[in-house]
Amino acid sequence: MSLTAITTLRRNLTEWADRPANRQFLHDDQVAQLEQSLGVPARRTQVHVAAWMLGSWHLGQGMVRVLNGDGQGFDEARIGQSMRRTSLLLRARQQTAPLRRGRVERLPFSLAHAAWTTLLGLALRDPHAEELYDLLRELPDGAFTENDHLALFVRDLLALRHGARQSPGARLGPYEGVLLHWTGEPRLLAQQLAEVLDLHIDEAQRRGGTFDDPGLQLYPAEALAVLEVRDWLELPRAKVDHPLMHTNLVTMKPSRTWPSHDLATALEQELRRR
Repeated sequence: MSLTAITTLRRNLTEWADRPANRQFLHDDQVAQLEQSLGVPARRTQVHVAAWMLGSWHLGQGMVRVLNGDGQGFDEARIGQSMRRTSLLLRARQQTAPLRRGRVERLPFSLAHAAWTTLLGLALRDPHAEELYDLLRELPDGAFTENDHLALFVRDLLALRHGARQSPGARLGPYEGVLLHWTGEPRLLAQQLAEVLDLHIDEAQRRGGTFDDPGLQLYPAEALAVLEVRDWLELPRAKVDHPLMHTNLVTMKPSRTWPSHDLATALEQELRRR
């Protein structure tokens, strides 16, 4: 079932990447929007939206290139990650909501977008994502609903990375088992991650599902993020046996240098000005 689903998802993702209307709307139109709006205070919202959409284009395109054997696609995917991460941080800098004990009560963007961008940041080793990590990690419990399983899991993963003790709870839903086996036998943790990746495939196939995003549909970001955090903490590595872990997106590796891009750089300069 997983192999059939992966084949279907790959075909659909390739069709998405090849569709001229998507290139026009997600790339050409958003490049024009950014060129018109960057540096114009009255058009800040347009900058945020265009950066996210253009980032989604580059992220999805990059993943398709890697799936097809072009390792340079990781650079395009990381450019997309830069744009989407900066889009979220620009919105956060503009937030006027009151602070409580130095923490925001809610983020000015969706928790799903925060979780996606954090997982990709960890999996792709984004060197500029710490500010976003801090925003999500410091959110109080009340910022999450009973359906925000992935975002809660990502927040707890960031807390572990920051030195906190594991604190799995029922609110994590299908991700609870990963933290329950965090300090146990790596083989059991690997089994839990494989189950999480089965869920990933189910959600990627469902319109509006947790992983219905071009850059994430076939990229096992949650498993790679867990492995990256464990490496960070110098914990034993778990070997996850799952079809999503055997595509070029995992077996091929990005270069060590984070890529640059003129518009991504311009967005980061805009962020520093705020």
